[in-house]
Amino acid sequence: MYAEVVVLTYQAPDIGTFTYEIPKNLEGKVKIGQLVQVPFGKRAPLGIVTGQRTESRNVLELTQRGRTSITSTAPQTIKAIEKIALDKPILLPYQIELLKWMASYYFAPMVNCLEAILPTLPSSRSTLPLSGQPIHSSQHQKPSTINQTLVLIPSINRLPETLAQFPGAKNYVLYHNQLKTSEKFANWLKILEGNIDFIFGSRSAIFCPCPNLKKIIIFDEHDGAYKDERSPYFDTLTIAEKLQTLTKAQLEIVDSSPKITTYFAHRNEISRSRVKGQGSRVKIVSMAEERQTGNKSPISSVLLDQLRKIRKIQGRSLLFLNKKAESGQIYCRACKQQNFAPKMPTNCPNCQSPDIFFHSLNINSLAQEVKKIVPQSSVRLISDKSVTSYQLPVTSYQIDISTSAIFYAPIFQKYDLVAHVSADSVLNIADIVTGEKFYSQISDLKKLAKENGTVILQTYNPENELLKNATLGNYRNFYENELKMRKMLLYPPYSLLVKLTIKGKKQNLILEKANNLISALQSIRTEYITILGPYEPVFLGKIPRYNIILKVKLNSYNIEAKEKAVTLLLPYISKVPKGFTITVEPDSLN
Repeated sequence: MYAEVVVLTYQAPDIGTFTYEIPKNLEGKVKIGQLVQVPFGKRAPLGIVTGQRTESRNVLELTQRGRTSITSTAPQTIKAIEKIALDKPILLPYQIELLKWMASYYFAPMVNCLEAILPTLPSSRSTLPLSGQPIHSSQHQKPSTINQTLVLIPSINRLPETLAQFPGAKNYVLYHNQLKTSEKFANWLKILEGNIDFIFGSRSAIFCPCPNLKKIIIFDEHDGAYKDERSPYFDTLTIAEKLQTLTKAQLEIVDSSPKITTYFAHRNEISRSRVKGQGSRVKIVSMAEERQTGNKSPISSVLLDQLRKIRKIQGRSLLFLNKKAESGQIYCRACKQQNFAPKMPTNCPNCQSPDIFFHSLNINSLAQEVKKIVPQSSVRLISDKSVTSYQLPVTSYQIDISTSAIFYAPIFQKYDLVAHVSADSVLNIADIVTGEKFYSQISDLKKLAKENGTVILQTYNPENELLKNATLGNYRNFYENELKMRKMLLYPPYSLLVKLTIKGKKQNLILEKANNLISALQSIRTEYITILGPYEPVFLGKIPRYNIILKVKLNSYNIEAKEKAVTLLLPYISKVPKGFTITVEPDSLN
């Protein structure tokens, strides 16, 4: 007998599984989903058994960008499994199916997909239960019939308020990446036993081994934290959709500002909870008028008056900036347009007039401005997701200045005043998801305001319809407008997108590679697939890069339709050389 094993170590990206012989002393003991130790060069890493076979001719399985092929070598080159690391499989049958599907759907190495699924295994083998010993004290009990519910949140700082919504969840565990390795692995094994009824966790919890999974609940699914930033670049909702087909689990999405594709595909499964802070007064302030009156500060006269007013009553204010890095806002005195720019341009991007005003702004420069105009106030900067940033007493600060880190911070009390200092820094980003990101950002800012508090949005475009819909919380109108635009441009949910990215220090070289790939892709003729690019993203970063977009026309946006689209892409993906990153369902075109 022979076992197919995904080996947990660095290997060529086109390898799926290796074939190992099952030695006589382990025959009948090796199981699919089991953790085993195998010889690999001079090392003996762990691996997961994904299948068994009787013939010996096949040594390894190649995934080759979504295609599966088998290579053959002489039988004597096949090595034997050294030992079983854990008797009981740590992956369930549906997870093995999910693993294989992920490698195909995301055009990703099998080992990368397995590493995304598994918890980090304890570095010391001595901390693993020994083969032949029970994994958990309940192993010899009857199989559990407890229904399991998986609850996902974008940030673990939201755990206390989420747990409060499930008073009946007495027998639960937490699963997230800030647990110690040993704790996370121990919780994985507890969940595997089937005696845990609720699992609360972040993105990685979607892979927990639930033998009786009945329901998946995702809070604030619009949050970017649900998109994995490493290969296979999976989207949590797509994984949940696949789990529905594999386990028949029910899906529920709790989101006050769902993504367009999410609402389109899961309208009946979405609970659009009312936006807290809806009773707050929302004011739109025209920064164009402020400039015309001679005010060159990023703080409008309206916002300044409110800051002083809140200080007098010993209240708390939040000034929000969309990004912490140096960025600039351009205001053209000729055409009255305002645009975002990473650096000072020579002319207006809209009318080419040189009569422009450019103001560079980040949280540090904004803090200096605030200290000048409201000198008696204490100011706190919040610029990352680190919990340690928020340990000082909240009463010590009257004004918080924050990036999007505020959405991941534990909120001990609401603000009397919340101000989006530069709403246009989001509105003017050229991207298909700009609208939904802006709408959800305003929705999230409202949640930080007291019911009778004030929300101020500073903008050069006060008549912008998206801005008005976000201000009023008119999701229906926003959704219908976005859907019309996406249908016209054939963007999701009317297509599946795949982004191909190449980056490198030598810009001419990577542009040449991108153009060569475009030529190869255009040689394939398929009426349902459109190719865009290559183009440089809006936010260039320190290392030059180019993107290419593959767009597959869809008639629906369910998991079956997307799987079919991925199949149509196989001839295109087979032409993508090494060095390119492949992202299925990218969360941005940039």
